[in-house]
Amino acid sequence: MPRNKPRLQLALYARPKHPGTYHYALFISPKSTKQQPANSATKYHVKNTLQNISGELTQPWRYERIAISDIQLEHRLLVRVVIAKVTSPDALERILEAVPVYQIDDTNQADAQSFTCQTWVRAAVEELGKQGAVAKLKEWDSIQKNALEYVEKKMKEEKWNGVWKGEAGILMLDLLTGRETAQ
Repeated sequence: MPRNKPRLQLALYARPKHPGTYHYALFISPKSTKQQPANSATKYHVKNTLQNISGELTQPWRYERIAISDIQLEHRLLVRVVIAKVTSPDALERILEAVPVYQIDDTNQADAQSFTCQTWVRAAVEELGKQGAVAKLKEWDSIQKNALEYVEKKMKEEKWNGVWKGEAGILMLDLLTGRETAQ
């Protein structure tokens, strides 16, 4: 089995208009080492942006896959949490593209009404685990609990308000090793 597989990460972004909540995304990046930190990634997420179509305002959800050359430039990115090793990058791409993105007018109103970036990430992570595209993946509830506890801990340490005296950079918690780094 090859070493240094890419890592699947949960990324949490600040939502200034909605304090205490986060935008959820998935990152795939090279394994980070002391000699070579992983400063690039591919970001997978869903977002809804206000659109004016023929005079009618809408906010449709859309899936995005974006190459990020420097994670330090990601606006509002708070933390990354390594949640699995990627065993099949091709399968991962195929699976993420197929995760449903619901709209408010979908026939499945139960899923449409509750759809968010968080529900999409949860569905994506669970599907990646089911189809074996990643290894060492824990249950979603455990992943989310650890990620939220981590970001809340860093908020209490005043990481993002200029008082924090720790390392600079985007914080990363590796759930596979239990280590924390700043990149």
